[in-house]
Amino acid sequence: MEENINNRKVWAIIPARGGSKGVLKKNIKNFCGDSLLSRAINCLNDSQCFEKIIVTSDDPEILDVARKYGAEPHCRKKEIESRDDVMTDIPVLSFLKQIPENNRPDFSFMIQCTAPFMSPEKYQKAHSVLLENPDSTVFAAELAHQFLWEESKKDPASWDPINHPFYERLGRQFIKKVQVHETGAFYGFNTENFINSGFRFHSKAIPILTDKLESIDINDEVDWKYAEFINREILNED
Repeated sequence: MEENINNRKVWAIIPARGGSKGVLKKNIKNFCGDSLLSRAINCLNDSQCFEKIIVTSDDPEILDVARKYGAEPHCRKKEIESRDDVMTDIPVLSFLKQIPENNRPDFSFMIQCTAPFMSPEKYQKAHSVLLENPDSTVFAAELAHQFLWEESKKDPASWDPINHPFYERLGRQFIKKVQVHETGAFYGFNTENFINSGFRFHSKAIPILTDKLESIDINDEVDWKYAEFINREILNED
């Protein structure tokens, strides 16, 4: 049984469009002497979990960087796959569907290259958990301690608590139920389940807990400056 599990094909797919708005050319912009995309590819390679690393993009420069660092470039054919309002599931689905079924990987990981401090060990953990739970989706997550509120449906002038009752207030160390939030860094799933459902989550979901550094995600210029500060002042890297 163990031998069969270890022989499963697992690919990593990085969707990286060229039209990033929060930070111009975010995926290939110089980040502390490297780029987010090249860091992600190197980290995935260092994990030694993936038979292939693919970068799907509409941008020739991004595809050139992917090729330079040993990833397989895939040029998107449809403009809709790179629109602002389209989830990253779409270009990943499109890539996988154009591969003959017999040649597809058993499992796929959808990777966001905007988590510059992700570790190879975390990919190894996610890979192992997914192979042990082959019908699940594993996803990067961080412990959540926030008290969440939403607009009240009964009273427009008030707000309702989501994960904490009005009548009980506990410090985060005493919260009775563990909660997490997705960081978006990676999702791993059975390839055919993903294709058939059309969604990254389709049955059981298992979070892979990331630490504070691994959970950092870059969406805008403030995130970028913060990540540079962390790299320089906390990690002591230039």
